[in-house]
Amino acid sequence: MPNQDQITLKISTSEIEHYCEELCRGSSNVSRKHASLIALEGFITRHSSTDTFSGAFHNIINTIQHYSEQTRDQLLKEYAEDLATALSQKSTRELARIHESMSRNGYDLILERVTKRFSSAQQQATKIWVDEWCQDAESRALAASGFPDAFNFKDAGIALDEYRAMSELKRKLSPL
Repeated sequence: MPNQDQITLKISTSEIEHYCEELCRGSSNVSRKHASLIALEGFITRHSSTDTFSGAFHNIINTIQHYSEQTRDQLLKEYAEDLATALSQKSTRELARIHESMSRNGYDLILERVTKRFSSAQQQATKIWVDEWCQDAESRALAASGFPDAFNFKDAGIALDEYRAMSELKRKLSPL
């Protein structure tokens, strides 16, 4: 095995606090801030094996998580605004981008926030649009496959990421 040079890294809660403040002030890109904080937390957790039961370790992790929760909330707000715009413009491409950028839980959360702001008529119109879009996509994909129980979205000219996003919308809007 090659040379195993090592360093010892010592970090205080106040140093982490200062670093997180700088990180959050340094960029206008909330997604990058959030990813950096998650990576920092993972790095410290992974490489602090002897300190994981100490109070200092928990204070440092709690500090990082405090900042990452703030950036997560900011991200969810941005995505919710984007989702509302995409729904009003019926942009399946934009819906797919948002869907792919988020966890299923996050997507469900912002979808719920957005649809709660919609009037009953807007909710129903969105549900009808999504249902019709999915039905059309599935019919075209079935016809393109040549098999009675298989979809061929590619030959039907339907982007799979758009179908996934619309299917998730349909699942979430079904109770309406």
